[in-house]
Amino acid sequence: MLLLLEAFVWPVSAVMKMWHWLLAQVLGVAPDTAWVMSIVLLVITVRALLVPFNWQMYRSTRMMLMMRPEQERLEKRYGESTEVEDVVAHDEALKELHKEYGYNPMTGCIPPLVQIPFILGLYRLLMWMSVPENGRTNSNIGLLTPEDIASFLDASFMGVPLPAYVSMSAEQFAALGTSNEQVRAVAIPLLIFALIFTTVNTFVGQLRTRTHLDWSSTVPRTVYKWMWGVMVIIPIMLGFAGMTGLIPVALLMYWFLGNLWTLSQSVLIWYVLARKYPLREEHKEQIHTSRAKALDEQREVKQIKKTAKRSWRRRKLKALAHPTTIGQVRRDIKAEKAAMKAERKEAKQEKKSLQKARNKVRSDIRKTEMEKRFEERKRKKAKAAGDASSDSSDSSDNSDSSVSSDGAADSDQME
Repeated sequence: MLLLLEAFVWPVSAVMKMWHWLLAQVLGVAPDTAWVMSIVLLVITVRALLVPFNWQMYRSTRMMLMMRPEQERLEKRYGESTEVEDVVAHDEALKELHKEYGYNPMTGCIPPLVQIPFILGLYRLLMWMSVPENGRTNSNIGLLTPEDIASFLDASFMGVPLPAYVSMSAEQFAALGTSNEQVRAVAIPLLIFALIFTTVNTFVGQLRTRTHLDWSSTVPRTVYKWMWGVMVIIPIMLGFAGMTGLIPVALLMYWFLGNLWTLSQSVLIWYVLARKYPLREEHKEQIHTSRAKALDEQREVKQIKKTAKRSWRRRKLKALAHPTTIGQVRRDIKAEKAAMKAERKEAKQEKKSLQKARNKVRSDIRKTEMEKRFEERKRKKAKAAGDASSDSSDSSDNSDSSVSSDGAADSDQME
């Protein structure tokens, strides 16, 4: 993993070196200002290059929402059938639906895989450059030389050195020629803004997820609920890390700029997609119905559990008045719990069995198609071999007849 991050540090360092050279050498900007602007332009450049991937990911999610009513109709029609004709018809109809909406299931998976290494490479580059304790100041970091790194470490933002951080010791502050108060005056506002934008980003993401969430799926619904708790925990953890950890001013700038960019990008892309692909009444009705159904099912499950627990509690209390029945009551309650657990397990198993049977049908269809293609190729090869043999035979016959005629001609000449 570390080797992969180092590999992605190279292109990121090339971008930063280019901006610093352009600002300091070509435009004549002061060294301190050049490095600060290089950080800003580095974040903007890398994140701007990733915009097309973000657009594809957001569009993919929107298309899933747009075609969900039609997809649900297909599921109602074919979803519980294991007949070959129905499975084939379902898959073909689904392919046509994806084609109609320009949706590719892989589109939503690829962008994060492309983005994450570059964003981590950006973070890693700034971390290595900003923290002298990492021991890399005497070697190259990507395309940045030790002289570049030394110049970066001497740069400052609003009078505060870029490698300074709040939890430094008094000796470290003195070595950098600054003080705790000066660093806090710059670092804490940057940290607060970074935390605000992080929280707002998470909130906007939750609102977007609420609109596009498939409420019939248990896992996405659970993650959605879990993220509301994470939205409270993350700012606290980041704030604690910023105040007590090794988070220099340069990285706080990265946090702030990165979250500002993400928020602006998310809102803008969401707005454009909502205008370009507006929801129809059937989409709004489907979202409302799906959400209401999921909530009703959850309430029903909770009510069943609550009622059962109350019943078990009452029976246990009554059994205290008749000690001889305690053992039987416990066995009965244990049996009821086992029955409820078996019922839930059976319902899950039915779904898995149905999906497994449908996948088996698809696998058999693919096998049959592969066998047909293999036989077709085999016939073509046999036909080609037969044609070649026929051509060879014809040429041989022609050669023999030519030799015979030549021999006859020679004989006539001798006579």
